[in-house]
Amino acid sequence: MAVLQNRVATFSWVSLVIMLTFSHVAHASKQPNLRQRVENLLVDAVDKYSPNNSNPSRVNNRVLVSEVYTQNDYQLIWFGTSDAENRFQELLHEIADSELHGFSPEYYHASMLESRDANTALLDVLATDAFISQTLHRLNGLVSPANADAHWFLQQREADPVASLNYALTNGVSATLQAMWPTHHEYQLLLDKKRSLLSAVSTVSTQIPAGPTLKLNSTSERVALLKSRLLGPGTYSELFDKDLLDAVKQFQMSAGLEPDGIVGSSTLEALNATTFSWLERIDANLERWRWLPHQSWSTYLRVNIASFQLRGFSDGEQTLDMPVIVGTPIRQTPVFTESMKYMVFNPYWTVPFSIATKDKLAKLKTDPSVLVKQGYEAQPAGVSGFKPVDEFDWQNVTRGTFHYTLRQKPGPYNALGKVKFMLPNKHAIYLHDTPDHSLFSKQERNFSSGCIRVSNPLALTQWVLNHSGQAEAITQAEQLLQSEETSTLYLKKPIPVLIVYFTAFANGEGTIVFRRDAYNRDSYIIEKLKEYKSA
Repeated sequence: MAVLQNRVATFSWVSLVIMLTFSHVAHASKQPNLRQRVENLLVDAVDKYSPNNSNPSRVNNRVLVSEVYTQNDYQLIWFGTSDAENRFQELLHEIADSELHGFSPEYYHASMLESRDANTALLDVLATDAFISQTLHRLNGLVSPANADAHWFLQQREADPVASLNYALTNGVSATLQAMWPTHHEYQLLLDKKRSLLSAVSTVSTQIPAGPTLKLNSTSERVALLKSRLLGPGTYSELFDKDLLDAVKQFQMSAGLEPDGIVGSSTLEALNATTFSWLERIDANLERWRWLPHQSWSTYLRVNIASFQLRGFSDGEQTLDMPVIVGTPIRQTPVFTESMKYMVFNPYWTVPFSIATKDKLAKLKTDPSVLVKQGYEAQPAGVSGFKPVDEFDWQNVTRGTFHYTLRQKPGPYNALGKVKFMLPNKHAIYLHDTPDHSLFSKQERNFSSGCIRVSNPLALTQWVLNHSGQAEAITQAEQLLQSEETSTLYLKKPIPVLIVYFTAFANGEGTIVFRRDAYNRDSYIIEKLKEYKSA
């Protein structure tokens, strides 16, 4: 079957080239062996070259290219007239310009198209193929998010390259392709930062080798290197002193790390980062922007998992900013979007089965009275009503025989705090208060089981009600936060919530900052982007 499919594809390509070649005769004189040269190339493209082969004349989108010329009655698109030549020049410009965005011009046949070192029919096919690839990659990215990130659940933008090319024939190639880039100003700020890095000389001249953790009063040759890295060139002792401690803490703060003054693996990774590694990080995050769906709303909430931050935007301007706590590396917060539809004040917490069996069951067996004081109660399957957890015998209960609903009553120990903000979704992820606000003082805040804990539930409540057209309900909400009454407040206008993962991003002042890749999601994207650059 595979052989038959290849033969059919080969026949289609040969037919396309024959028809395209003959259509070219009206515009230019015949070239010797034109049919044979192109026929051989396209046969090779089907039968010989793999997707990762570097053959510069490999056609990457054979089916779509065939569709274009079928619709176009096998006429040349990029050559033969002054309008076609202008299109071709615009395409070359866009291919070159896309390099800043992380694309490799050679994947889009740049050298062959620029040199025109081939017959006209072949160049026309390659130019069409390049336009189609640029369209797909600008709208959806080069790397498949489904393969790159198992926790990415955002729907990508729709792409119809054939329709886009037809549109470009009337409205201009550059205008059509440029409109495909993400339009958010933060994407542009990432590009500006990349330009700056490309024009700068790397300031990292001293690399610190791996080794034992360095901290106050440590002595090592690596301490002297660390001083040279943070304090500037000079002759230094090998003692980790107070001056170095302060310099390490300052560096950690700027890098979004815990400012403990201890140089462990995370701090060492940031210290040894080069301009090249920052460029790779920017490319990975530019790619994430291309994965995002079309965003029509200008008023919304955005959680950046990697920066442990919640930001609210009103008509495109930031109007809310607060620290949040996200999932641990074992229980990662997923990337998705949904609308906030209601809030529950003084909520019950129904404990998820995984948490009940992995975290709570052992405590129930050891001393259920501790959990009773924290407000936990249980309901056996098929039985109505909840009872305090110390009224059950948990000793022989296992994960397989845990047929209970476990919940925590509202109160000072409730894991959800005083309010939860509900955006119904298949991941069972929502935003909520917490009874323990001490963890918000940490720089890296991945401590939850996946849900998002907010540091200022009152400010978020006020922001949500103001933007849902319910400012008159703020006083009621404030009273509910001070009470013990469980109450649900539905929003008249749902608020979009976008949960993302950006390790390089623009802060509220428009400055690009980098954060540690706590979930280790960058490396796959970076490696896949390298494959495109070497293809």
